[in-house]
Amino acid sequence: MSEATRSVPNEGSPVLEDLELADYLPAGDEQLYYVLHRAMGAPKGRVLLLGPFASERPHRYIPWVRWARFLSRRGFEAMRFDYRGCGESSGRFEDQDFFSWKDDARRCLDWLEARRPQAPTIIHGLGMGALLADKLFREGLGDALILWLPPKSGRDMLYQQLQLKLANDFVLKPAMKKTRDQYIADLEGGEPVEVEGYVWTRRLWDSASGFAVDEAADRGAIDGRPWTIQPLDPCAAHMFGGVGPNPLRKEGARRQMWLLNPDLSRTFDDVVSWVEATMCRDRGSPE
Repeated sequence: MSEATRSVPNEGSPVLEDLELADYLPAGDEQLYYVLHRAMGAPKGRVLLLGPFASERPHRYIPWVRWARFLSRRGFEAMRFDYRGCGESSGRFEDQDFFSWKDDARRCLDWLEARRPQAPTIIHGLGMGALLADKLFREGLGDALILWLPPKSGRDMLYQQLQLKLANDFVLKPAMKKTRDQYIADLEGGEPVEVEGYVWTRRLWDSASGFAVDEAADRGAIDGRPWTIQPLDPCAAHMFGGVGPNPLRKEGARRQMWLLNPDLSRTFDDVVSWVEATMCRDRGSPE
């Protein structure tokens, strides 16, 4: 059965409003917007979803929500949230950095793990969220770790993001001849740089140097806790990261048509199968 088919609730099942709770968590003087996707029944596990960088959020939002709802239907409680200065959370983007966003994830993780009944906690990061998730996991938090499309490092991610700035300059400011390295020099000199509507600061650039995923590390476990860099099929890779040629084009009678809501069940099933095989085996029902 496809993921799209499973997304339709059966007659008599809980309605969406009963399964999804949207609220705010306090974060100092700010607030973190979150949505909790409750599991149908006692949760087999809890999954904290750490989303991508701010400018990527609008492009990944729909499949990210679909993934959280898929987890809910498969018996896992999932929590997604917006970092401070991003999305529906409060705060100014230019006041944040990688460390403050890691603190946001830690607050959400603490809140999620305090829920009852007890269940194993999986930290799952996408893009920039993978860098934050990896950092938390290596600090001893969470029972398992899943990474989707992790950048090599925070610096490398920002460097790639600056390609968007160059593209906008080409279209909107054709007289602008700056290179990425020149924009980086501006940041390192303390001059803010606007990228896709967000104001980057030296604080953001400096903090990125402390985040990287060691892809050469043992994939089996860290301190006995399993982790994986999960491969995505071509469709999911394009939906979640814009990676590779677009496989969503469908030739129509007169023009190309775009599949806006493709079936992602192959990747979703693979991830849940990995979690069930590594985390839920021999655990029995949660207390």
